[in-house]
Amino acid sequence: MIATDISEMRALLPILNEIDEASLSRLDNSEWFRPSAAQARRLAAAADRMGVFLMAYRANCRAAVGDGLCNLIAAAELDAVKLDEIASLESACPDAAIVAYERPIRQRH
Repeated sequence: MIATDISEMRALLPILNEIDEASLSRLDNSEWFRPSAAQARRLAAAADRMGVFLMAYRANCRAAVGDGLCNLIAAAELDAVKLDEIASLESACPDAAIVAYERPIRQRH
């Protein structure tokens, strides 16, 4: 189910701009974390530095099987430095779990 405020979520989480409407409409968005504007800027800057797309999820929340973004696109492989940066982002945003996806986006199927 697509959030009624998907345009706001796309502004806060740029990875969503890379996903077509039909695919987005099939995703469970209940697990998505809505960052503040400052958090979104920090996520975007970190994503640019790392050369990935970052997605923020609500900590300890899971989508229904097969309905999450990770089932649609490929996760990024991260080295220790990038993993440390994600850990730092999560410390600054303790209600969120941050996941890195390949940039450019690569479909899993």
